[in-house]
Amino acid sequence: MIRTAKVAFTASRSTIDALFALHRFSAEVWNTCLAEAKVYHQQTGQWIGKTELQKRLKRRFPMHSQSIQAVCHKYLWARDSAHQARKEGHTNVRYPYKQKKYFNTKWAADGFTIHPNGRILLSRGIWEGKRQAPLVVRVTQLPAGFAYMRH
Repeated sequence: MIRTAKVAFTASRSTIDALFALHRFSAEVWNTCLAEAKVYHQQTGQWIGKTELQKRLKRRFPMHSQSIQAVCHKYLWARDSAHQARKEGHTNVRYPYKQKKYFNTKWAADGFTIHPNGRILLSRGIWEGKRQAPLVVRVTQLPAGFAYMRH
């Protein structure tokens, strides 16, 4: 099963700028995960869980909600992997701590639409009560066996 596929795409300059802006927002989400986890641990003495972390990040960033959740999951996975490695005796492994400037944005299945003509709409979700216009990118050729998706 193919889980991801890299394809070349074309887009307007404003769309490219918006994609880079989303990468910066994803980095802000990561940095906020670090900060919220630290505050939670200082207050409770426990690690923050997925539900609580997502609740604290909800509606704070102008991105699709599932893209925000993907960053949260990546943070939690990194933290849990570091914990497991340390339990196995790898003392040089560190928990996530580095602030980021850019972080690749991930779109979950509900966050994008692929049309048969190669047009892909990337959702930016709802911000301040209004649905943002999706970003439009075009691919000249979809990978073999790739069915278009319409939500």
